[in-house]
Amino acid sequence: MVRFKVVRASRLLLVAVVVLLAAALALIGARLLRQEQEPAVSGTANLVDAGSGDEAKTTLVFASSGVAEKLPLDPGSTGIEVEVLSRERTSPEPKKVLIYHTHTHEAYDQAPGETYAALEAWRTTDADHSVVRVGDELASQLRALGFEVTHDTTDHEGNSLSTAYTRSIVTLEGYDKRFDLYIDLHRDAWTEGEEVIVAGENGEALAPLMLLIGNGNGFDEKPYYAENFAFAKALEERINAISPGLCKPTLVKDGRYNQHIGVFAILVEVGHNKNTLSQALSAVPPLAEGIWDLMVKSPDAELEAMQEAFVSGR
Repeated sequence: MVRFKVVRASRLLLVAVVVLLAAALALIGARLLRQEQEPAVSGTANLVDAGSGDEAKTTLVFASSGVAEKLPLDPGSTGIEVEVLSRERTSPEPKKVLIYHTHTHEAYDQAPGETYAALEAWRTTDADHSVVRVGDELASQLRALGFEVTHDTTDHEGNSLSTAYTRSIVTLEGYDKRFDLYIDLHRDAWTEGEEVIVAGENGEALAPLMLLIGNGNGFDEKPYYAENFAFAKALEERINAISPGLCKPTLVKDGRYNQHIGVFAILVEVGHNKNTLSQALSAVPPLAEGIWDLMVKSPDAELEAMQEAFVSGR
């Protein structure tokens, strides 16, 4: 939208200025057409008085964002000058994240108002009360932070928990596009002596987080363990900087956990079966913020180099 402010002009001058403005905008349009893949100019245009008497000059300022560029418009006869602020560059592509659930039926301790029909203890096909609901919340939080998120809610458990990873890798390989981050989101199993909740900054009860990376043992092919472990450790640190003590030390286990799909791929445990769904959901914001901090706000140069090497080597 263009807005005019005329500081010193008679009606005749105003008519002349309108004609000259149209010519100025036509000139600007011609310049823009010569620039490839640039966003359209938007902003305000102002006519301001720059002096008095014979030396008086009216300046047209066309404002968007960036550094000003002045374009004289027949200055010998009109004394009008056009100032164009350079256009904003195209924003970088958003980071792409895939959230999925190998163990889709994992659920939490049933609290008042959070009950569900259980298949067995702490398992349900009710996606509003299982780990899938936590995935919904993480997807929402990450989208609000500018990520492009795909939340795949495919039921990979079916009637056989033991073969769930065989089914989830088929889902991952079915995507044509590559993701910058693959998150297999789970609910952990509580062990004796483990803390049930972590106190948040305002005293709220948060379910503890833990990241798990497979070292590839037991498989002939075990690529990307070092890269994914480095990412998990860095994310652990970022989360704990945001909410101290929320993320437990990254766990390394034998196996691949489908993390051979690429760089970066991690397994995230949000709470355990002694936690409630509300506590798990409360832990999602610092998890999302930690991911954003690591991948967007203050990216780690070494991790970026690892991902670039992975992409270029494909």
